[in-house]
Amino acid sequence: MKRMKNIDERAGDAAGAYAHCGPWAEGLRLWRTVPADRFGPTERAVVAECMRRMSSTIEVWQAAIGGDAPSAIRLALRMERPLAITPASDVTMTVLLNAALAGSAGAALVLSHMLRQMPLDAVNRRRLATSWLAQNIRRAFSERGRGGIRRRRDRSAAGNAQGEGKP
Repeated sequence: MKRMKNIDERAGDAAGAYAHCGPWAEGLRLWRTVPADRFGPTERAVVAECMRRMSSTIEVWQAAIGGDAPSAIRLALRMERPLAITPASDVTMTVLLNAALAGSAGAALVLSHMLRQMPLDAVNRRRLATSWLAQNIRRAFSERGRGGIRRRRDRSAAGNAQGEGKP
């Protein structure tokens, strides 16, 4: 049985996998190389440029490329688990990454889940997947500090103040 080659193996080296596409396409590798907390303005701009250069005639892909998180999640969850990283898996995961970077907690959770199933080095796979879970936790706590998430006792205290609930 012939094994499917990893895209980086076909290129001869990891740095040149998408060299024939131009520098923008190197952003297709970020989902599998950069942890969530290392996505700064430069990396975000690279992902945004990838999205700008993608197009499709398929409605769900158009929506996902346009930033619709549920569409990106749908595409990722329906993707067959590759035996090796392929251009199709890179594109699908980059669309999901874009939604996670835009603030979708669901996309970040699915990105973490999908990373755990990808044919990556085991240590790197766990590190990347855990980084997206931690990103969601950090985001939830920062929203809590801004009043975005209220604790259970805060809601019950508010109910008591209005004469509702048990004393």
